Amino acid sequence: MKPRLLVTIFLCLSGIIFSQEKPSDSNEGPFTYLELKEEFDLLVDFTMVNPECATKGKMSYSLIIGTTVVGDYIERISVLVPCLSNEFVQGDLISIQPIKTPKRNIVYAVRTYEVEGQEISEVFGTEFKAIWGEVSAVL
Repeated sequence: MKPRLLVTIFLCLSGIIFSQEKPSDSNEGPFTYLELKEEFDLLVDFTMVNPECATKGKMSYSLIIGTTVVGDYIERISVLVPCLSNEFVQGDLISIQPIKTPKRNIVYAVRTYEVEGQEISEVFGTEFKAIWGEVSAVL
């Protein structure tokens, strides 16, 4: 099965929907952001190429969840990429160049699930600290 098909099936089965939120200058919003300025390497755990990126509005983002070194610690982080054009697979090593948070409405991927009869909705990827970035190299 092709990876894109698997991601699409995963998105459908996990109940991910999309919602819009206006960004603010203070980085408020669903994500807790890291303050990284230098390029860094990331070991990929998961990639979500957002199907909404195919629209002309380009207000969506793709998501890469991976492992990197932040300060003295190894951490899993979410990298928000403005409309990633290709997928990476678990185990790929890539370099990420941090970028500024886009100054526009962003369409966030929201997953909804049920725990003990209670419906819970959360923005996909917020379980980890995040940074906006672009893939600068595949190592």
